[in-house]
Amino acid sequence: MLDIRRAQIALIFFGLLIPTLGCDWLRRYRDLSDQCLLKLQALGGPITNEEFPLHFPSKLYWRAEKSQGVCQWMFIRDSLGHILDLYKGVNSSQVGWDANNLEQLLVLLHRQKYELNACIPATETGCCWVRAVKRYYTRMSNATLNGTEGTNAQWELIRGETKMHLFRLQLLVNSAQ
Repeated sequence: MLDIRRAQIALIFFGLLIPTLGCDWLRRYRDLSDQCLLKLQALGGPITNEEFPLHFPSKLYWRAEKSQGVCQWMFIRDSLGHILDLYKGVNSSQVGWDANNLEQLLVLLHRQKYELNACIPATETGCCWVRAVKRYYTRMSNATLNGTEGTNAQWELIRGETKMHLFRLQLLVNSAQ
């Protein structure tokens, strides 16, 4: 009976401690983000500088920068998740991208999202801009892909915009530390 109590206390202690230890990954975020940027670059040729048909959500990033801790983490996690979801739909052979680099990019994005999720308490309900982030990425997809699998030119536009988002997320993580 006493051993069961100790085990329960240990589980509770580690349950409280693990999310705190999981946030240690923020120190490694730059390395993971840099790897994502390298894989994004390696998908195809040079990333286009063509203007994206949707305005960049600078206000959302500004609000996230002004927030504290968990809200920033949720913004980063949700943004990474939406980017991941967007790239899951690409047909690399149709677009002409390297399938291995695409798979590695997806793995890196998933890893970042998963590890960051460990920093967010399960009881956290969300910040006011979570829906706005989702709406932006939905509009981003609609503005370029229009419900199709997309052409090479459309995916190149998304790749250029993704690069900007990954840079801004790096800046946000740097400001959170």
